[in-house]
Parts: sequence; C-alpha cells; structure tokens
Amino acid sequence: MASLYQLNNAYAQLQQMIEEGQEGLEDTLASITDAVEEKLEAYAMVIKNIESDVEGIKSEEKRLADRRRVMENGITRMKQAIAETLGNSGQDKVKTEKFTFSWRKSSAVHIHDEKLIPKEYIKVTTTISRQELAKRLKNETIPGAELIENRSLSIR
Repeated sequence: MASLYQLNNAYAQLQQMIEEGQEGLEDTLASITDAVEEKLEAYAMVIKNIESDVEGIKSEEKRLADRRRVMENGITRMKQAIAETLGNSGQDKVKTEKFTFSWRKSSAVHIHDEKLIPKEYIKVTTTISRQELAKRLKNETIPGAELIENRSLSIR
C-alpha cells in the first residue's frame, strides 16, 4: 500500500512482513543493529505507514458495509414484491422454469407483556462498569478490585 515514509531495506522488509502476516517478525526485529535513535525512528515510520493503511482499510470496510446494506435492503424489497405478487395471484404455489414460489408456514414468539413471562425464560446479563469502578477506586478500597498503573507507549 502507499507509504508516508520511505524506508531502507530492513525496515521496508519489516513493514512487508507485518502487512502480509508473515512469521519471524521478532527475529527480524532482533537482527537490526542500528543505533537506538535510528532504530526507534525507523520503527515509528513503519508504524505510521501501517496505521495509514489501517485507516484506509477501515474506510473501505465502512464503504463496503454501506454497499452491502443497500443491496440487502434491495433484496428485502424484491422479496416483498414477490410476496405481494404471489398473494395477489390467488395461488399458493407458482412454478416457473427456474424457480418455485410458494408459502410455507413458520412460527414466531410475540411478547405481549414481559412482566407476565416466568423468570425461567428471562436472561439477565451482568456487566461491570470499569469506568465507574476506576473513579471510585481512586478514593477508596473496593473488595475484589484494585487500580493498577500501567505505562503505554506514546509516539508523537
């Protein structure tokens, strides 16, 4: 894909390995013996190049998902038109050279009042609000949890 930064052979190879999901990335990283500053700068350039590609891929995924939704909606409208045409024909089954159109029975559960449903049929999911928990852990001790400080890498 497109590159924001031009890389020398070793770092270009790294980028290619990551893009293609090749094995041996750690070995290749360990084999580079440049000065720390040069190495870190080149690593950051590889990361920025790949991040740029990732953003392009995300944009394309969104575009394709939107296109898929449009097509699925078109399919739904076509099926509704087929159902209306079959219904208006007064026939339960129409057979053509390539397809057979007919009605089949199915069932679906319709809930009139959730409060009347026995508890054995109700699923409840419990989640922990880590954000709220973190706020409280800054000022007090809560059994079963603790606030741990981490370090994260910053590349600017």
